[in-house]
Amino acid sequence: MHVKFGLTNKMLEEFKGMVGDKPYSAFVRMLKEIGPDARTHRISVVIAAMLRFALSNLPPDYEHGTLAQALVSLDQEPHLATEESEEYELMFDLIDELCREAGMRNLRESARGESYSIAENAIAEYAAWYDMPWEDY
Repeated sequence: MHVKFGLTNKMLEEFKGMVGDKPYSAFVRMLKEIGPDARTHRISVVIAAMLRFALSNLPPDYEHGTLAQALVSLDQEPHLATEESEEYELMFDLIDELCREAGMRNLRESARGESYSIAENAIAEYAAWYDMPWEDY
């Protein structure tokens, strides 16, 4: 399990502080409504958009090891999303808790018995937000 004791509430409060109480409540309400039955690849984009919204509302000064720093690092260095870095772990924990609050299971299993998670997919979507591979030609 990724969540470190005592840090989950702090992360949720930090996230709530970035996006504001009303948007946070709306995000959670929306996830409760559409999330539990949503396909992982679709709900992951919704969560990545929530994280992008948080990034656009960051305070000008933030500390190392915070969720804010993780959002910036994964935005500027997308490769961290595939390395299970400290930033990845912070984001994973936040998404896991958002899923729990919304009544969704973050950790899932495919019909073939393969384990995967909403958090892994949402972090990948967040890190690749501006990727347009067709422009690389």
